[in-house]
Amino acid sequence: MIHLLLFLLAFAGFAMLCAARDRHQRDLLGRKLPAGTAARLRRGGLFLLLLAYPVAGLALGWGYGAVEWLGQLSGGALLTVLFLNRLSARGASGR
Repeated sequence: MIHLLLFLLAFAGFAMLCAARDRHQRDLLGRKLPAGTAARLRRGGLFLLLLAYPVAGLALGWGYGAVEWLGQLSGGALLTVLFLNRLSARGASGR
């Protein structure tokens, strides 16, 4: 169960970081968000990624937890990239 929690934290963190970028805002929402909202998304995404580290360390031990954290970050980043790629391709074909 902890593995799923770590993966969801990583995916949500990377999704928030991507949503803070202008290009991805246009892909996701079709418009640019205000600068304050983008800054909050950046801070929230970074917070979720950093929060996953102590969660992994406390639940799995600091040695194994660090390795698990890095693995879950990789998986969350990969899913975020695949999701954005699919949205970009769908948007390009609909234009």
